[in-house]
Amino acid sequence: MELASPLLPLKSVRVELEHLTGFVWEFREESERALLIGKAVRMVSGIKVAMMLADLGHISECGILLRSVSDFASEIICICDGIKAGVRTRAHRDFVDQYFTKLPKTPTELEEQPRVDFVSRDKLWAALYRWAMENKVDQTRVRLVMRFLGNMYDKFVHGGYITATELYDPSSWTFMLRGHKYQAKIEEYQRATASKLHQSVTALASIAEHENNHRLVDEICRAGLRLHACGELQGS
Repeated sequence: MELASPLLPLKSVRVELEHLTGFVWEFREESERALLIGKAVRMVSGIKVAMMLADLGHISECGILLRSVSDFASEIICICDGIKAGVRTRAHRDFVDQYFTKLPKTPTELEEQPRVDFVSRDKLWAALYRWAMENKVDQTRVRLVMRFLGNMYDKFVHGGYITATELYDPSSWTFMLRGHKYQAKIEEYQRATASKLHQSVTALASIAEHENNHRLVDEICRAGLRLHACGELQGS
């Protein structure tokens, strides 16, 4: 909440729909800072639930959330890097603008809207590739690994073949719909969740650095080091 507090409270905005009147909450500014906080809220909420799902053996549902969390964390890191480097690419600017685009109120309004080409992950990840080059890290390797992981996590969202067969229980010829019962598989997803938690911590540190909150940067980085040292990433 410390990072979000400068943007609070949100404002209530009246919404008139075709058969309904209500309201939505909105930030008081449509800025990079508001985008970063909005993405962080979803990232933190998502990783907390992913941890619970992994412990319960609901691995497919955990994978869906980890894909979202990974996207949010990468988006935060890329936007922060663009701000820090003073390199706001076309993809950077479009991503911020698209985040605050108002939702259509009717099916007809949606149909009449011009087609929008949303910023792809590859274009946004250019900030990570630039960081790799500047820090003498193998840029090609970073790109290949990022695309590979993104492709694998996409399978959870789209119900990929492997995400169904992974739930098969050969001992009973059934599917484990109440949670995976094999501890090795549960631990595999617990490690994956710990990895995404580490990525989330890195994203939060990026926001704190953007806000020039050096005390919080130090606190978050120390938490990341403790996570790395605890053995969860290696499953020990």
